[in-house]
Amino acid sequence: MTEKPNFFDNVTLQAILGDLGHVVALERWGPKISQRVIWRAPIHERKIALTFDDGPHPVYTPKILEVLERFKVPATFFLIGKHVQNNLTLARETVQAGHEVGNHTFTHRRLWRLTDINMFDEIKRTDEVLRNLNGVAPRFLRPPMGAFSKRVLNNVESVGYKTVIGNVYPRDSHLPSKEKILSRVLNRIIKGSIIILHDGGNTNHVDRSRTIWAAERFIPELQERGFEFVTLSDLLGHI
Repeated sequence: MTEKPNFFDNVTLQAILGDLGHVVALERWGPKISQRVIWRAPIHERKIALTFDDGPHPVYTPKILEVLERFKVPATFFLIGKHVQNNLTLARETVQAGHEVGNHTFTHRRLWRLTDINMFDEIKRTDEVLRNLNGVAPRFLRPPMGAFSKRVLNNVESVGYKTVIGNVYPRDSHLPSKEKILSRVLNRIIKGSIIILHDGGNTNHVDRSRTIWAAERFIPELQERGFEFVTLSDLLGHI
């Protein structure tokens, strides 16, 4: 399908809308802004994907993995390349536990601000690191901060990736209350949803305890509602 031209073709979503508008756009306007970005799966089954950004983190990723194991839930982790290099054993444990990994660039820089050469470097260095984990080529990339432009999408697609954002973003990286994270997920979930959470950060000095608390509660609640958690590849099929 040919993407319809729109006002956002040559600028980034984040640059226009700012932080709060960015969140609104993710959940309400995403498909209207760009049909080349995956916001959710167009399915009728009660399947959803849980995703985590910015890891691996030496403290919080193991705790997230324990929660996922407890509830028998697979997830997709969008990993920062430099963090993988610094936590290689943990990254391998994530893959060995049956979870999927995606590309979140090497140093978490805003891609739309980079030259093409530097943008490709961010993507390809991480791609190599991720392939070395289990020999599998990652399919999906999530741009840092969810910010993209037409040029970013062109470059991402040229190296074989699909750009994924999501449609349920409780803003856990902005440190709302744990109850707010929980309610935002539970109130916004629909069939085919992609949930955006964080198990790490651009540095190790982050607190993801609220995210863990919320995940321990919304996972069983959504399972009771009949939702099945799957990886992005399982959710999206051959998209």
